[in-house]
Amino acid sequence: MRRWIIRFAASLLTVSLLVGVTGGWWALEQTQHVPEFYTRATRSLPSSTAEASQHLQQEVEQLQSDAGRVGSWNATFSDDQINSWLIEELPNKFPRLLASGASEPRIVIEENRLLAAVRYKNHRIDTVISCELSVELTEQPNMLALRVHHLKAGALPLPLSKFLKGISQEAAKGGVDIRWDETETGPIALVTVPSEHPRYVRAPVIVESIELKDGNLVLAGHTGPLAHESYRPLGPVYQFVSYRPSENRNSQDSRLSAKRPSSSGKNLR
Repeated sequence: MRRWIIRFAASLLTVSLLVGVTGGWWALEQTQHVPEFYTRATRSLPSSTAEASQHLQQEVEQLQSDAGRVGSWNATFSDDQINSWLIEELPNKFPRLLASGASEPRIVIEENRLLAAVRYKNHRIDTVISCELSVELTEQPNMLALRVHHLKAGALPLPLSKFLKGISQEAAKGGVDIRWDETETGPIALVTVPSEHPRYVRAPVIVESIELKDGNLVLAGHTGPLAHESYRPLGPVYQFVSYRPSENRNSQDSRLSAKRPSSSGKNLR
């Protein structure tokens, strides 16, 4: 009996080791997969990424000029331009990404979705992290709802929920405010685009439309003192699930009031 137990235990251990090794090998193989769109984006890069990047910056400057005047504005950026800009400006604009092991970012814009990927390499792994993004406007002016689908390392699915805090922290370091709306299909990133800024000649600047068309990102909006009141989002509008903008705004206002001195010179309590 004792011998049988030892043999049985040894068999279980052998099977466990085989499963572990096979599973580890399978997972490693899965991370080596390179998404087709990533290869396609690399092959379709302009012959001169420097010129394409410069052209994109000129169009961004034109958008800033248009949005600085009262009235409507619009702009279109191609995924080839954006990829060229990332290649040329990544070392200067995003040194933290390079230091963390990220390089060679690529995007592809298709109908109603954006495919994004970046190569990630450290002493243990060399893979391509990819995801699919879709974007909608919300009832809150300049708050965009980003759905993140199919987050993967190679072909290996990754749980987005484990990266929410890190994403928010890294975005905050770049001055981007991200909050999360918990839904049955997963967390939705709520990204706020500043409507007022010291660099804005006129304000507020309100985004009224954002479209992902084949190969292009198309933006449109309105600038002026009545832009908030006249905000009418064009296209699908995301409905909040767990996020409550009025409650968050009221709680923020109460915190500000608590810090504001009263007429008697004492802080309100």
